[in-house]
Amino acid sequence: MTMRPLFSAKCGDCPASFEFLELGYAVVPDVVGDEEIDEIARLVDDNVMAGAGTRRLINLPWCTALAERLAGDRRLAEVLPVDARPVQCTLFTKSTTNNWLVSLHQDLSIPVAERIESSEYHGWSEKEGELFVQPPASVLDGVVAVRLHLDDCDERNGALRVVPGSHRLGRLTAAEAMRTRDAHGEICVRVPRRGAMVMKPLLLHASSKASTNNMRRVLHFVFGPKEAPGALRWSARV
Repeated sequence: MTMRPLFSAKCGDCPASFEFLELGYAVVPDVVGDEEIDEIARLVDDNVMAGAGTRRLINLPWCTALAERLAGDRRLAEVLPVDARPVQCTLFTKSTTNNWLVSLHQDLSIPVAERIESSEYHGWSEKEGELFVQPPASVLDGVVAVRLHLDDCDERNGALRVVPGSHRLGRLTAAEAMRTRDAHGEICVRVPRRGAMVMKPLLLHASSKASTNNMRRVLHFVFGPKEAPGALRWSARV
Protein backbone atom coordinates (compact mmCIF):
# COMPACT_ATOMS: atom_id res chain seq x y z
CA MET A 1 0.00 0.00 0.00
CA THR A 2 1.32 3.41 -0.94
CA MET A 3 1.86 5.54 2.16
CA ARG A 4 3.41 8.69 0.72
CA PRO A 5 4.02 9.33 -2.98
CA LEU A 6 7.41 10.36 -4.29
CA PHE A 7 5.74 12.50 -6.95
CA SER A 8 3.18 15.29 -6.80
CA ALA A 9 1.37 15.06 -10.13
CA LYS A 10 -1.74 12.98 -10.75
CA CYS A 11 -0.76 11.47 -14.07
CA GLY A 12 -3.70 9.30 -15.04
CA ASP A 13 -4.59 11.50 -18.00
CA CYS A 14 -1.15 13.00 -18.63
CA PRO A 15 0.79 12.64 -21.88
CA ALA A 16 3.33 9.82 -21.80
CA SER A 17 6.27 12.28 -21.73
CA PHE A 18 5.01 14.09 -18.60
CA GLU A 19 4.04 10.86 -16.87
CA PHE A 20 7.46 9.43 -17.69
CA LEU A 21 9.32 12.36 -16.18
CA GLU A 22 7.21 12.32 -13.02
CA LEU A 23 6.95 8.60 -12.41
CA GLY A 24 10.02 7.20 -14.15
CA TYR A 25 7.93 5.03 -16.44
CA ALA A 26 4.95 5.09 -18.81
CA VAL A 27 2.91 2.52 -20.72
CA VAL A 28 2.34 3.14 -24.43
CA PRO A 29 -0.27 0.82 -26.01
CA ASP A 30 -0.44 -0.39 -29.62
CA VAL A 31 3.18 0.29 -30.50
CA VAL A 32 3.10 -2.36 -33.22
CA GLY A 33 0.25 -4.02 -35.14
CA ASP A 34 -1.15 -7.54 -34.82
CA GLU A 35 0.63 -8.92 -37.87
CA GLU A 36 3.91 -7.30 -36.90
CA ILE A 37 3.85 -8.67 -33.36
CA ASP A 38 3.12 -12.14 -34.74
CA GLU A 39 6.15 -11.88 -37.02
CA ILE A 40 8.34 -10.62 -34.18
CA ALA A 41 7.18 -13.51 -31.99
CA ARG A 42 7.97 -15.97 -34.81
CA LEU A 43 11.48 -14.55 -35.19
CA VAL A 44 12.03 -14.75 -31.45
CA ASP A 45 10.74 -18.30 -31.16
CA ASP A 46 12.56 -19.57 -34.27
CA ASN A 47 15.93 -17.87 -33.93
CA VAL A 48 16.61 -17.24 -30.26
CA MET A 49 18.11 -19.86 -27.98
CA ALA A 50 15.81 -21.79 -25.68
CA GLY A 51 15.65 -20.81 -22.02
CA ALA A 52 14.90 -17.69 -20.07
CA GLY A 53 16.32 -15.32 -22.69
CA THR A 54 19.44 -13.73 -24.12
CA ARG A 55 21.11 -10.29 -24.07
CA ARG A 56 22.67 -10.41 -27.52
CA LEU A 57 20.01 -9.50 -30.06
CA ILE A 58 20.59 -5.90 -31.07
CA ASN A 59 23.00 -6.66 -33.93
CA LEU A 60 20.60 -9.07 -35.63
CA PRO A 61 19.10 -7.33 -38.71
CA TRP A 62 15.48 -7.87 -37.70
CA CYS A 63 16.16 -6.55 -34.19
CA THR A 64 18.04 -3.51 -35.50
CA ALA A 65 15.12 -2.72 -37.81
CA LEU A 66 12.65 -3.12 -34.95
CA ALA A 67 14.70 -0.78 -32.74
CA GLU A 68 14.64 1.85 -35.48
CA ARG A 69 10.89 1.32 -35.83
CA LEU A 70 10.41 1.94 -32.11
CA ALA A 71 12.64 5.02 -32.09
CA GLY A 72 10.53 6.42 -34.93
CA ASP A 73 7.28 6.14 -32.97
CA ARG A 74 6.30 9.70 -32.03
CA ARG A 75 5.07 8.73 -28.57
CA LEU A 76 8.29 6.88 -27.72
CA ALA A 77 10.53 9.49 -29.32
CA GLU A 78 9.19 12.05 -26.82
CA VAL A 79 10.96 10.27 -23.97
CA LEU A 80 14.05 8.90 -25.73
CA PRO A 81 17.43 10.68 -25.73
CA VAL A 82 18.08 13.10 -28.58
CA ASP A 83 19.50 11.13 -31.54
CA ALA A 84 18.73 7.98 -29.57
CA ARG A 85 20.78 4.92 -30.42
CA PRO A 86 19.80 1.33 -29.55
CA VAL A 87 22.68 -0.13 -27.56
CA GLN A 88 21.20 -3.39 -26.29
CA CYS A 89 18.22 -5.70 -26.65
CA THR A 90 17.52 -8.48 -24.18
CA LEU A 91 14.85 -11.14 -24.49
CA PHE A 92 13.17 -12.14 -21.24
CA THR A 93 10.96 -15.22 -21.53
CA LYS A 94 9.10 -16.05 -18.34
CA SER A 95 6.67 -18.95 -17.92
CA THR A 96 5.98 -21.65 -15.39
CA THR A 97 8.73 -23.65 -17.16
CA ASN A 98 11.28 -20.83 -17.18
CA ASN A 99 10.36 -19.11 -13.95
CA TRP A 100 12.23 -16.75 -11.67
CA LEU A 101 11.73 -13.77 -9.42
CA VAL A 102 13.69 -10.54 -9.51
CA SER A 103 14.36 -8.72 -6.26
CA LEU A 104 14.06 -4.95 -5.92
CA HIS A 105 16.85 -3.20 -7.83
CA GLN A 106 17.93 -0.50 -10.25
CA ASP A 107 19.51 -1.17 -13.65
CA LEU A 108 23.03 0.12 -13.12
CA SER A 109 25.09 -1.37 -15.99
CA ILE A 110 25.49 -0.41 -19.64
CA PRO A 111 27.13 -2.43 -22.48
CA VAL A 112 30.44 -1.07 -23.76
CA ALA A 113 33.05 -2.11 -26.31
CA GLU A 114 36.15 -2.14 -24.13
CA ARG A 115 37.39 -1.40 -20.65
CA ILE A 116 38.83 1.99 -19.73
CA GLU A 117 40.73 3.13 -16.66
CA SER A 118 38.58 5.64 -14.79
CA SER A 119 37.57 6.04 -11.16
CA GLU A 120 34.07 7.06 -12.32
CA TYR A 121 33.33 3.67 -13.85
CA HIS A 122 33.27 0.48 -11.82
CA GLY A 123 31.49 -2.85 -11.43
CA TRP A 124 32.97 -4.20 -14.65
CA SER A 125 31.43 -7.54 -15.65
CA GLU A 126 30.99 -9.86 -18.61
CA LYS A 127 27.68 -11.46 -19.58
CA GLU A 128 27.28 -13.71 -22.62
CA GLY A 129 30.65 -12.48 -23.85
CA GLU A 130 29.66 -8.81 -23.66
CA LEU A 131 31.32 -6.23 -21.41
CA PHE A 132 29.28 -4.13 -18.98
CA VAL A 133 30.16 -1.29 -16.63
CA GLN A 134 28.37 0.77 -13.98
CA PRO A 135 28.68 4.47 -14.87
CA PRO A 136 27.77 7.50 -12.74
CA ALA A 137 24.09 8.17 -12.12
CA SER A 138 24.31 11.20 -14.42
CA VAL A 139 25.08 8.86 -17.33
CA LEU A 140 22.25 6.49 -16.47
CA ASP A 141 19.88 9.46 -16.41
CA GLY A 142 20.47 9.80 -20.16
CA VAL A 143 19.48 6.18 -20.87
CA VAL A 144 15.94 4.88 -21.46
CA ALA A 145 14.62 1.31 -21.65
CA VAL A 146 11.75 0.34 -23.95
CA ARG A 147 10.14 -2.99 -23.06
CA LEU A 148 8.10 -4.30 -26.00
CA HIS A 149 5.60 -6.93 -24.86
CA LEU A 150 4.84 -9.88 -27.12
CA ASP A 151 2.18 -11.11 -24.67
CA ASP A 152 -0.32 -9.55 -22.27
CA CYS A 153 1.46 -8.99 -18.97
CA ASP A 154 -0.03 -8.64 -15.50
CA GLU A 155 0.72 -9.73 -11.95
CA ARG A 156 0.02 -13.38 -12.83
CA ASN A 157 2.88 -13.74 -15.31
CA GLY A 158 5.58 -11.54 -13.89
CA ALA A 159 4.70 -7.91 -14.61
CA LEU A 160 7.15 -5.41 -13.14
CA ARG A 161 6.39 -3.89 -9.76
CA VAL A 162 7.82 -0.38 -9.48
CA VAL A 163 8.23 2.38 -6.91
CA PRO A 164 6.95 5.43 -8.84
CA GLY A 165 9.25 8.43 -8.74
CA SER A 166 12.19 6.53 -7.24
CA HIS A 167 14.34 7.27 -10.31
CA ARG A 168 14.76 10.80 -8.95
CA LEU A 169 16.56 9.60 -5.81
CA GLY A 170 19.81 8.69 -7.58
CA ARG A 171 21.70 5.49 -7.03
CA LEU A 172 20.49 3.64 -3.93
CA THR A 173 22.02 0.96 -1.76
CA ALA A 174 20.02 -2.23 -1.20
CA ALA A 175 19.02 -1.00 2.27
CA GLU A 176 17.97 2.40 0.93
CA ALA A 177 15.93 0.73 -1.81
CA MET A 178 14.02 -1.38 0.71
CA ARG A 179 13.36 1.61 2.95
CA THR A 180 12.09 3.58 -0.05
CA ARG A 181 9.68 0.82 -1.03
CA ASP A 182 8.49 0.37 2.54
CA ALA A 183 7.86 4.10 2.89
CA HIS A 184 6.23 4.77 -0.46
CA GLY A 185 4.86 1.43 -1.66
CA GLU A 186 4.96 -0.13 -5.11
CA ILE A 187 2.51 -0.76 -7.95
CA CYS A 188 2.20 -3.49 -10.56
CA VAL A 189 2.55 -2.21 -14.14
CA ARG A 190 0.26 -4.08 -16.51
CA VAL A 191 1.20 -3.91 -20.18
CA PRO A 192 -0.98 -5.20 -23.04
CA ARG A 193 0.32 -7.31 -25.92
CA ARG A 194 1.78 -5.02 -28.63
CA GLY A 195 2.34 -2.31 -26.03
CA ALA A 196 5.55 -0.97 -24.53
CA MET A 197 6.65 0.10 -21.10
CA VAL A 198 9.29 2.83 -21.14
CA MET A 199 11.33 3.28 -17.98
CA LYS A 200 14.36 5.00 -16.47
CA PRO A 201 17.16 2.66 -15.39
CA LEU A 202 17.23 4.11 -11.86
CA LEU A 203 13.54 3.34 -11.27
CA LEU A 204 13.27 0.76 -8.49
CA HIS A 205 11.62 -2.37 -9.87
CA ALA A 206 11.09 -6.05 -9.15
CA SER A 207 9.00 -8.94 -10.47
CA SER A 208 7.47 -12.12 -9.09
CA LYS A 209 7.45 -15.63 -10.48
CA ALA A 210 4.73 -16.47 -12.98
CA SER A 211 1.70 -18.21 -11.47
CA THR A 212 -0.05 -18.93 -14.76
CA ASN A 213 0.78 -20.85 -17.93
CA ASN A 214 0.48 -17.64 -19.97
CA MET A 215 3.93 -16.88 -21.36
CA ARG A 216 5.54 -13.47 -20.82
CA ARG A 217 7.96 -12.58 -23.61
CA VAL A 218 9.54 -9.12 -23.44
CA LEU A 219 12.10 -7.50 -25.71
CA HIS A 220 13.95 -5.08 -23.45
CA PHE A 221 15.64 -2.41 -25.59
CA VAL A 222 18.13 0.05 -24.12
CA PHE A 223 18.51 3.39 -25.88
CA GLY A 224 21.35 5.78 -25.17
CA PRO A 225 22.75 8.97 -26.69
CA LYS A 226 24.38 8.64 -30.10
CA GLU A 227 27.85 8.80 -28.58
CA ALA A 228 28.72 6.96 -25.38
CA PRO A 229 29.89 9.21 -22.54
CA GLY A 230 33.53 10.13 -22.08
CA ALA A 231 36.02 7.67 -23.55
CA LEU A 232 33.52 4.81 -23.63
CA ARG A 233 32.24 3.25 -26.84
CA TRP A 234 28.96 1.39 -27.19
CA SER A 235 29.42 -2.31 -27.93
CA ALA A 236 26.49 -2.48 -30.36
CA ARG A 237 27.49 -2.15 -34.01
CA VAL A 238 24.21 -0.45 -34.95
